[in-house]
Amino acid sequence: MHTRLACGVCLLLGLAVFHGVADEPKAERELIQDNHFRRGFILWQPKPGKHVRYGELRGSEAKASPVWGLSQWSSTFPLDGPATAAGIDGFLIHSNSAKVLRMGRPGTTDADLSLAVNTGVEYGVKARRAGDPWVHLLVEQEFATPARLAELSAARFHLEARLLRSRNLHRDDYSPAAHAAQFQVFFTVQNRNRQSPGHGDLLWFGVPVYDNRHRHPPEHKSKDFGGTEKFIFTPNVKTFSPASAHDGEWMVIDHDLLPLMRARLWPLPGRTVFCPARNSQATTASAA
Repeated sequence: MHTRLACGVCLLLGLAVFHGVADEPKAERELIQDNHFRRGFILWQPKPGKHVRYGELRGSEAKASPVWGLSQWSSTFPLDGPATAAGIDGFLIHSNSAKVLRMGRPGTTDADLSLAVNTGVEYGVKARRAGDPWVHLLVEQEFATPARLAELSAARFHLEARLLRSRNLHRDDYSPAAHAAQFQVFFTVQNRNRQSPGHGDLLWFGVPVYDNRHRHPPEHKSKDFGGTEKFIFTPNVKTFSPASAHDGEWMVIDHDLLPLMRARLWPLPGRTVFCPARNSQATTASAA
């Protein structure tokens, strides 16, 4: 696949007020830092398993330290920090033969961030074989102050995304069971209570945006076979928007994720890995 997608993102939390007047406005705070991607990215080595820093991609706020990391798991063509160019359309561009990352400058009328991967370069003339690792290009951040779900009244997520291009480069040996071009957002909902038997356990909660195999990506529930072996839950995209990224128009998702996250938390016998909201164990820990 040769796929390029542009986006902007934010997550606004409503903090429940357990004291004071009943109709008092609830406090709010933005959980995702640098949600316009102005501060650049930490570059992580592409070998899966752990984060090993090898450089930075500087953004329009060049003196600010990045809070986002750029992961390129299993890529044989990782981006190189110094390769930066200024586009005439107001973008900072980092690219090589296999991928492109563009960061919009303040005031841009286009996307804050644009990502592209060329699998014809990454995999060569033959498509990836079943069982082989797949190439990732994603941005991620660990939340500085994770929010405990039990203390929230809402977790409003806002995303604007548009598919610019997607083309299948491997038609002769393409199989939808083994190959896909996808764009989705994941939050880790994790037990952070050190006194809990399930401390550290987590749920991958996904927001689907694009899948080349489905005009509207369906609900997905499975074990993560990418290394964590934790439970993944992704609702049907129609939960968030009736639009389809396949149309190439801006797709807007503006949705309270809290009820969906809480619905997927349940107690297991003798454990608190998927904790009900009343236990105050689960927190939103990161976004990718």
